[in-house]
Amino acid sequence: MMQIFRVFIPPSTLVLFFFDAIVIVCSFFLAIFLLLAQTPSDYLLNPFGLLNLALVTVSILVGVYFQNLYSEVRSQSRLLLAQQLLMVDGVAFLLQALLSAAFPDLYMSLSVMLLGSLVATAIMFAGRLVFSAYILPQVARERLLLVGDSPLLVDISNYLENHWQLGIQVAGHIYRLDPEDRESDADPAAISGARLEKLFDSYNSKRIVVGMSGGLQPWLASELLDLRFLGYSVQEAASVYAKICNREGLSDIGPSQLLYSKEYEPGTRALFFQAMANWLIALACLLVMLPLMVLIALLVRLGGPVLDRQRRCGRHGIPFTMYSFRVGTKNSDGRKSLVDRLLIRTGFYGLPQLFNVLRGHMSIVGPKPHRPEFTRELSQLIPFYPHRFKVRPGMIGWSQIETRRYPALPDVVVELEYDLYYIKFLSGTMDIFIMVQAIKNILLWGGQQP
Repeated sequence: MMQIFRVFIPPSTLVLFFFDAIVIVCSFFLAIFLLLAQTPSDYLLNPFGLLNLALVTVSILVGVYFQNLYSEVRSQSRLLLAQQLLMVDGVAFLLQALLSAAFPDLYMSLSVMLLGSLVATAIMFAGRLVFSAYILPQVARERLLLVGDSPLLVDISNYLENHWQLGIQVAGHIYRLDPEDRESDADPAAISGARLEKLFDSYNSKRIVVGMSGGLQPWLASELLDLRFLGYSVQEAASVYAKICNREGLSDIGPSQLLYSKEYEPGTRALFFQAMANWLIALACLLVMLPLMVLIALLVRLGGPVLDRQRRCGRHGIPFTMYSFRVGTKNSDGRKSLVDRLLIRTGFYGLPQLFNVLRGHMSIVGPKPHRPEFTRELSQLIPFYPHRFKVRPGMIGWSQIETRRYPALPDVVVELEYDLYYIKFLSGTMDIFIMVQAIKNILLWGGQQP
């Protein structure tokens, strides 16, 4: 897999993305050639030709991404797939109309837009069906051999079983290497490298993932090192777990990693630039959203107090007051009011948290803020839980995004694993990726529950 924006992307996603980009460009070139009697080179020589084509291509690719067609690469329903692609075309037409109204030089004729988008949609539809049925099973089909008794290996196996789109299979799991299988009685724990190679070859895998709960014994480390020189890839369970799950394996993190290593220590430079970006983004959002916030405040005020004030733990565990629009008003039938449902659906109930960002209590992106009493209890029950206070809590975060995608993982331990992964790879590019994912999630499923 390839790491983009500090997140590991499966090969199936990359293949589909580049396939779609090529199909879109070629489809519009075909439409230009047939309807405008221009060759691709003539059209690109136009001062705005290349820019116009790029904008149309990007708008369609972004639409496909927001329809979740890159993370869910196997089509479950042909009708649903057709509806999603046609919706993408509709959004692309709307964006093109808005661009043409604002910048007449970027106008693309309706006939070219219609023919180009229809051809692209038809090919993308057929391509996804073929990809799901024939190509996906063959794309970067890696085979992992799991060796050891670490709980992370079981988690890796279960995760890969439920995420076939990653293109990785578990060839087998050797829980322990039998001391009786030895070449000589001189060392009761010795297994020759030749026998290890023969054993591993029987699983038809050259990629070995090792995880020993008691640590890797010296004799096994020596033999595995020899196998690396023979072309085997040997990786530790923790690194593979982080790569495929995009979270850290809590069971494999030792105190020494947090005490002596800077692996999970956010960089001073990254925190400084994040704070500057937070302030600028929060200020810009407040200026743009202020009329809407005033309208929301007036609507909420009809049913009672406007703001909801809650105590939360900030950076270094220091409590602060977090603001949000009050939701929870019930009608006579016990249901939430229309205003509350809209605020939750859009996530706008959290807009007052922008003031928390300006005051330095929160970040745009960061771990989910929890109540002080909740964090005290969790700090006693879960190892390394207080380490999430190394950064400011966020309005949105990596754990909120991923647990929303996989609702079967509401566990606070899993949430902490995502938070540690975010702290480990904290960067501006990852924050941008999380913000885009948050927008997509709101459009697909609605805002996070308050």
